[in-house]
Amino acid sequence: MSSTTGLATRLIVTSFANSRTKPPTAAPPPQNSTKALTDALIEAASTSHPSFSQILQHTPPQILHHTTHITQYTWPLPSSHPWTPISPLRHTPFIKSFEFVQDVELIIDLSPTPSSPNSTTATTQAGRPIRLAVFDMDSTLITQEIIDELARSINATAAVSAITSRAMNGEIDFAESLRQRVGMLRGVRVPDVWEDLKRSITIAPGARELIAALKAGGCVTAVVSGGFIPMAEWLKEELGLDYAVANVLQTAPADGEMGYEHLTGELDPAAPIVTPELKRTTLLELAERHGVPVAETFCVGDGSNDLLMLQAAGVGVAWNAKARVQERAPMRLNGGTLADLLFLFDGEATGGGGGG
Repeated sequence: MSSTTGLATRLIVTSFANSRTKPPTAAPPPQNSTKALTDALIEAASTSHPSFSQILQHTPPQILHHTTHITQYTWPLPSSHPWTPISPLRHTPFIKSFEFVQDVELIIDLSPTPSSPNSTTATTQAGRPIRLAVFDMDSTLITQEIIDELARSINATAAVSAITSRAMNGEIDFAESLRQRVGMLRGVRVPDVWEDLKRSITIAPGARELIAALKAGGCVTAVVSGGFIPMAEWLKEELGLDYAVANVLQTAPADGEMGYEHLTGELDPAAPIVTPELKRTTLLELAERHGVPVAETFCVGDGSNDLLMLQAAGVGVAWNAKARVQERAPMRLNGGTLADLLFLFDGEATGGGGGG
């Protein structure tokens, strides 16, 4: 398994003003907040990361205003500083208070020393290398939940959606909830339904820009979904991803009861269920396969079944996630375009909906 050890080069805090998602007349974020942020970080780190408190007290940050609503603060670290996940600082009352008063969301990150300094890997103005990016599909790279759309074709939307919502909130076991919902899909006509979905599914705003920028920097990309492989493979081709992993539904030919090829209401027993554990395992296996340290991995998802991979990644962001997921995820961000995430990695990012 790829190691999480290594050295860190910089402490990076990216501030996203909530006003960027509001009409252009919305007020810009409060100014002169650097001291307040520094003070909040010093207090937050004083117990768990005292070395950061010392650095923050004596070193002013480099400040980069990506837009009027997105600002990045960077503190250089001693060359001997070990890399360790720093994002839990956001859960402290000091950071929560700062976010509330300033009306912002913060993503707090440590940039590791690049493992391949001579490669074309997407390193950034802030020095944040990312070499592997893994995404959830439903309500992340696309705006819909595929299983709900399948249910719509046989008028079972309400029942399936209710279970989907509980599963994404972590109220019921994901694998069991999947079996229950798949059982309601018996009789869905295939392959017609997949072709219909390809015409109606909406790729999330900013997804193409985000993936294209990561790919241009040499990043390996994957979609790992608790949804279904026909749509994951389609999305892989649409976005130019390198890998697609998803659940496999069992189908049956036309018979006396149904005169067309259809879903049986069962998962293919020969294929593994994409559980939260399998998502995390896939992330780590891809990192191992491509020789990528875990510190240089990036994951994005919205549901409770994404938490394990978000927590395992170097940068794990809960995107427009359910409330319970945002509370437990290492990082979280709400917004109108996935391209906002480029500002975590690319000082020249221009695709984000900065609202400025």
